[in-house]
Amino acid sequence: MIRLAFSMAVFGVIVCPKCREHAQIIELAGAKRTRCQKCGSSLVISKLRLFMTSDDLEEAVSTRTFLQARLYGREQDLEAVFSETPSKEAMDREAVGSGVRTKDFTDRRKPAVHTRDKHLLILDLLRSGGGKMDAVSLKCLAGEHGIEGQRFEQILEKLVLNGEVYEPSAGIICLV
Repeated sequence: MIRLAFSMAVFGVIVCPKCREHAQIIELAGAKRTRCQKCGSSLVISKLRLFMTSDDLEEAVSTRTFLQARLYGREQDLEAVFSETPSKEAMDREAVGSGVRTKDFTDRRKPAVHTRDKHLLILDLLRSGGGKMDAVSLKCLAGEHGIEGQRFEQILEKLVLNGEVYEPSAGIICLV
């Protein structure tokens, strides 16, 4: 008689320690390394913090969804989708039941805005102001979005050189 050995898959939920911007599900059996689906970093599985392990894929998906919502500060959206979790307290209770506590994962970083996104953000701020804004107001608005001081000046200079904005008079910035 031939016996086939079937090993039950065990799933783990991790958050990339490099970018801290992506929760993902990994299979724990066999592999020693995995890659972050967001930043592409090579990660050693034995050194990763496992927020939850389970042989039930649906449970792993639920935990991953919770962590991803937590990463992006979107718990309210999650509540709207899952009516069985009507409040943040209920979500916390659910998370504790699956081994994840809200206090286990708190992201205190400012959201990363990539360079091209910063250019687009400044253009969007100008559009929201009717296509014309004084430089001081634009700089203040950009500062609220994490673009401050010299970095703002560099981006504004590039936008002028690229012909995307111009300065019709001193201190006034307009879209082309």
